Amino acid sequence: MAGISGLSSGINYSVLFGTSDKQSSSVDYSSIMNLDLAEVASVRKGSYGKLLKSYYAQEKAEAKASVGDTDAKLTNIKADADKLGKAADALGSSSLYKTKTVTDDNGKTSEVLADADKAAGAVKDFVKAYNAAIDSAGDSETKSVLRQGGWMANMSKQNSRLLAEVGITIGSDDKLSFNEDTFKKANVTTVKELFSGNDSYASQVSTKAGSISRATQNAGAATYNASGNWSTQANNMAKESIAKLTGETEEKEEETDPSKKITINEAALQQANTLLNGLN
Repeated sequence: MAGISGLSSGINYSVLFGTSDKQSSSVDYSSIMNLDLAEVASVRKGSYGKLLKSYYAQEKAEAKASVGDTDAKLTNIKADADKLGKAADALGSSSLYKTKTVTDDNGKTSEVLADADKAAGAVKDFVKAYNAAIDSAGDSETKSVLRQGGWMANMSKQNSRLLAEVGITIGSDDKLSFNEDTFKKANVTTVKELFSGNDSYASQVSTKAGSISRATQNAGAATYNASGNWSTQANNMAKESIAKLTGETEEKEEETDPSKKITINEAALQQANTLLNGLN
């Protein structure tokens, strides 16, 4: 009978389908899938294992040095973007825009913010968070992060006229500056238009901040980075796989819980079962 595709036809696969008791008492696992387990046991802690570990350590170092952000940098960018999202959402609170009627010296009445200091403080927090996010996103080497940050900066420029009316100006570095006195004298309707509601400028900034945050997560999870090297996640997966082959995982399990130690024969059975399940 022809062998299973990809496996030698000279092997008796019946050993893989018996009960665990029979397997443990009568089967010679050293021939499963032509894997010389004795040889694996002898080299996994020797020069072969050391070479493999050295190879993947070097690959990880090269990946970090290549084009792309480190995990730590992506984490910082995400943190700044998340803070901006919270600050922008806080501006949507209706409590900030309660008004009161005031009369000037000429007898003219107008509506002003009931608690201008509180509203100004929220805008100040927003501007601070915005500038931090622009800084970190602009310093990124991840294309998707740069793209989202650029879109956010462009969106602010499109709203520059209204922003100026409430005391917010945009510098050549795309950062915002806030004049509290101008804000407190601004038209309440303009303030609400910019910062309150689902279609407001603040809401759009919150959405872009969320996009930057997700871009950092996607960059960390991608299989390859911009230079064609494995990303951190893929590299870690490779390291875990090779650690199993070299016995590193087995040693760790033995140290933490001896009862969970996997013998070489059991590991071979697990590999064989995984392969056969994939063929079904």
